[in-house]
Amino acid sequence: MPETASRDAGDREFQSGDPDTGEFSSDTFERAEATARDARAGVVTVRGENGSGGTGWVIDADRGHVVTNSHVVAESTSVSVETFAGASGRATRIGYHESLVPDVALLETNADGLEELPVGDESALEPGDPLVTVGHPGNAGNWIMSIGRHDSYEPGIDWLLSTVPTSRGNSGGPLMTVDGEVVGIVSGSTRESRDDYSKSDELYTELPSTPSLTTSVPATTMVESLDEWD
Repeated sequence: MPETASRDAGDREFQSGDPDTGEFSSDTFERAEATARDARAGVVTVRGENGSGGTGWVIDADRGHVVTNSHVVAESTSVSVETFAGASGRATRIGYHESLVPDVALLETNADGLEELPVGDESALEPGDPLVTVGHPGNAGNWIMSIGRHDSYEPGIDWLLSTVPTSRGNSGGPLMTVDGEVVGIVSGSTRESRDDYSKSDELYTELPSTPSLTTSVPATTMVESLDEWD
């Protein structure tokens, strides 16, 4: 996805979102950065036996419950997880949707030292509101923090759309407000159109691409699924 800026965040990189949404104020950026840094403690890696992988986050530390996407664990009844602090363990799939609709799954892990993330309500989001995520994009590394803006909600497909930069490996990660409340689960990206650069007169230093939006399952939809499996 397009980026307007990057900033050193110690041992992890913090990336900003789509240039069309404008720059973030220093106060917003610093607040979001602090939120994302703190949230890393509640985000885990998810690795399946078949080599599949993605991101998960702790919703109930006492019960060892971790949320991720159905497509991340669809072919694995048991996966391995690792926390930001370095604790590792096994996780059993409690529930998932074989149809991937909604793309929500619940795991139970025996990993130690879990820290849970609070769940919020996506209905209060307004277009342009800053959002952050923490995940493991395969082209960047683990526990990468990124920031973008809320774009819209698509009721027909029940998706939150945002400009938060994500990539393969971010699937299952928390989409959060700058207050640290999870309002969605990152599930993928969508391309509304594909531009044709054939016979362009420009000499590219990077191959051109069509901007895409990150898709996320709304938190209220997630909670409905979790209630089914509780």
